[in-house]
Amino acid sequence: MLKVIVYGLSTEGYNIAKSLSLKGLDVSMVDESKGMALSVKAEMVMAYSTVNALMEDEPLLGLEPEGIAMANADHVFFAPKIRKVAQDARVEISGKFRSMVNHLRRGSSLIYCIPTGIGGSKEMIDILEHVTNMKVNDDINYYYMPIATDALGYVIGSSSMKEDQGIYRLIEYVTYDNTRMAMMDIPSAEVLYANRMLSHYIPLITAFELCKSISNGTRSMLREEEGLRELFIDDVASSLFDLYMFSNSIESSTLAHIINNCIRSLESYSKYLVDEVRLLLKRRDLRASRCKIAIAWSIDGNEMRSSRIAMLSLLSSRLRDYIGDVEVLKGNAQLEVYDDRTIIILACSRSDYERLKDSRDKGKSIGRDSVIVKANPLCEVVE
Repeated sequence: MLKVIVYGLSTEGYNIAKSLSLKGLDVSMVDESKGMALSVKAEMVMAYSTVNALMEDEPLLGLEPEGIAMANADHVFFAPKIRKVAQDARVEISGKFRSMVNHLRRGSSLIYCIPTGIGGSKEMIDILEHVTNMKVNDDINYYYMPIATDALGYVIGSSSMKEDQGIYRLIEYVTYDNTRMAMMDIPSAEVLYANRMLSHYIPLITAFELCKSISNGTRSMLREEEGLRELFIDDVASSLFDLYMFSNSIESSTLAHIINNCIRSLESYSKYLVDEVRLLLKRRDLRASRCKIAIAWSIDGNEMRSSRIAMLSLLSSRLRDYIGDVEVLKGNAQLEVYDDRTIIILACSRSDYERLKDSRDKGKSIGRDSVIVKANPLCEVVE
């Protein structure tokens, strides 16, 4: 039976492990923070649908040192949690990658799941060969399979274009695809993924920038435009990680200029929301000292990318500079209010907004005097 290791106790890594264990493969996940591997059985993944649920319950699991587990692995998926951003993220990725490849065995395959810049896989291959003294294609196989949102789909790049039935089958299990996915060379896969990512996110960022430049009265006429109303900060925040990965690897000055402007736009999103909150208080003649801000943003703390977490931290910090009392609401957490302050609730994702709206429609209290503001380009106020 094939032995598969997923390196990284991330949500994306757990989804891979779930798919493979339900297909009957011998799967383990490495908790990179503890250096231990836990066996992922089919009955376990049926009991715990997410890695969050697994970690909260902390069931007794079969554990072994990561070195022992990986010494017997036929295939290793590299999908760790990265908690740094920008250049610091590259340093964190490199450190975890170096630690992981020390345990790879000759004849195994490595599937790299973090988006890279153009030429990023070559850097990883150079590290792999330097640390292990093994040659890619001769001693070990390397594949590039960046994991992104469903909207971008999967891209598979191979260091060798030889037919490998085992990898094809493995990829089909992971991608829920019953048809064989085309394998291409790694440079082509990097460019294809970059094109898909930029094609998806640049129009969203453009819409945000356009809305920033128009008056409040004009915005009211745009509120029937579905695409603008449903574009929350959550929808674009995850792209910041990928954009940083690409920003230092683009030779074209024109493309680099576009990507860097996209990064600046996303970094300014939190400032834009704070400015809109200030205008709202001014229009309603409300004092900041008599208001409380609640940020409703249910972020998965175990996802690979760190950009949503970083964006939330920046937004919270900027709001606290203006209004001291700021609370982050996650999931079904209840808002606690003990006085008559006005509550401004920032709904940062579609699911958080629907949850708040549903609570209000059912008559549940979300604050005696509360206003919901959609964290979208139009900053809609929902009374």
